[in-house]
Amino acid sequence: MLKRIASTGVNLVVLGVSVGIFLVAFIALNALGAAQKPPTISVLSATRDLNIGDVIMANDLAVKTVFQDDNASLYIPGEEVTGVVGGIVAQPIGSGQPVFRNAIVAPAAEGTRLSAVLAQFPGHSLFPLPLDAMNLVSPDAEAFLPGDLIGVTVVISTRPQQMSTPTPMPELVIDPGYIEPTAQPSPLELEQADAMNRTFPPLAKDLFPMGVRVIAIQGLPAQTDSTENSDGGSSFTLEDTQKMLILLVPNESREVLSLALQQSDRLVVSLMARGDEIPSAGFTYWDFEDLFKQDREEVLGGGQ
Repeated sequence: MLKRIASTGVNLVVLGVSVGIFLVAFIALNALGAAQKPPTISVLSATRDLNIGDVIMANDLAVKTVFQDDNASLYIPGEEVTGVVGGIVAQPIGSGQPVFRNAIVAPAAEGTRLSAVLAQFPGHSLFPLPLDAMNLVSPDAEAFLPGDLIGVTVVISTRPQQMSTPTPMPELVIDPGYIEPTAQPSPLELEQADAMNRTFPPLAKDLFPMGVRVIAIQGLPAQTDSTENSDGGSSFTLEDTQKMLILLVPNESREVLSLALQQSDRLVVSLMARGDEIPSAGFTYWDFEDLFKQDREEVLGGGQ
């Protein structure tokens, strides 16, 4: 066959060089096309239409290959499926659509959606505690960081007066010579009455002996580059944004904390290293007085 090709006048060397150039060009073009093709990633997508409030099950998810673009960071990679199953849909997701992190309330969405933390703590709520409340005493907002454990102590100095409606008494005709006997309370009754009076406010009470976690701090001033004011000019900004702590509190404590904000004379927020396992009974003024009496007796008794 080679002799037949050679007899036609075709130079075998030229033919070999041409075939080689063709192969090199073909491989180069394929490599160039592959280089210009955007990379792909495997992300989670919905196998059916998911509505707001739906609990995501394992069969609701599938792994889908998509091109990696500017929105790739919003998708959930396929290997994070365990952080999505059991979560709650916060925004509608169409069938076949990739699942966005901010569209669900689940551990995989932590850091993109504030309420995603609730997927790990059922029975809890995110409570906004305003740091600029008139009756609230706390460190500056800049002193807190997400994850800090804080205590909230309510201080009440006066007991709210109860509204009472006077009951009209029937008119009685009393004999001028009649003297109504007065009943003297027994010592036990006097002791019980004194004990009851001592249980009323003023008092201080830790609402969360175990402490509550700070999830986020809102209202902090935005960080600016120091080089922005390198020209020596001065700027004036009016900080009117309300500063508040977003706390992770049990659902049954929302009403207690809301009422404490409204009715307490002081609400003291303190940073804690850890919480106490035993709830306190509350510290009243009379406990404070007894503490001084005990200290005084010990000092005077020790000096004798």
